[in-house]
Amino acid sequence: METFFSLLFTAFSSIFYGVIATVVIMVFLYTLLKCIERRAVQGISFYITGVFLFILLSVQMSLLIGSMRVKNGLQSVEIRINQIIEGTYGIVSANDSQLLLDQLNEEFPLMSLYVDTADFSGNDVRDIAVVMSDTIDDFLTSYIWRRIGWIVGMCIVACVIALCFDIRSGGKSIWMDTPQSMDSTSGGLQF
Repeated sequence: METFFSLLFTAFSSIFYGVIATVVIMVFLYTLLKCIERRAVQGISFYITGVFLFILLSVQMSLLIGSMRVKNGLQSVEIRINQIIEGTYGIVSANDSQLLLDQLNEEFPLMSLYVDTADFSGNDVRDIAVVMSDTIDDFLTSYIWRRIGWIVGMCIVACVIALCFDIRSGGKSIWMDTPQSMDSTSGGLQF
């Protein structure tokens, strides 16, 4: 039961900090867009995009923070692996490495959300703690960079959408405003 509450607390705190980080990013993007083009933050597309961006960023930031917590706890995982395999010699099989990972996932339930299969066959038992820890660390580093990539990509797309449309120009691009000399009263071209 203690594991359940620990996992629940970690999940809620990751979500909480993810939402806080999202709010900070949203405030930064609002300020940036307001500096670039004041009308961009007044259009309906800004608000619609903002709601979707907030939801998507909250999810990505929560996943990012959760994976960073697992990554920070890898030293404990390595110590626990050494305790489990103490006094054992030989070469690790695929089944042994999966059983070891399953036992670790029971003791470190947050890790099971990110790593669920293992095949460290062919490694010496004395090296398995370092090999598993390094492999999980490499995977989590890659996972974190993918989350960062998604976050940056979503922010760029949202900024482009907000800059391209605004309510004052009737939903047209802010860069497509027709000059005064081209309107119908001056005999210019009409589109």
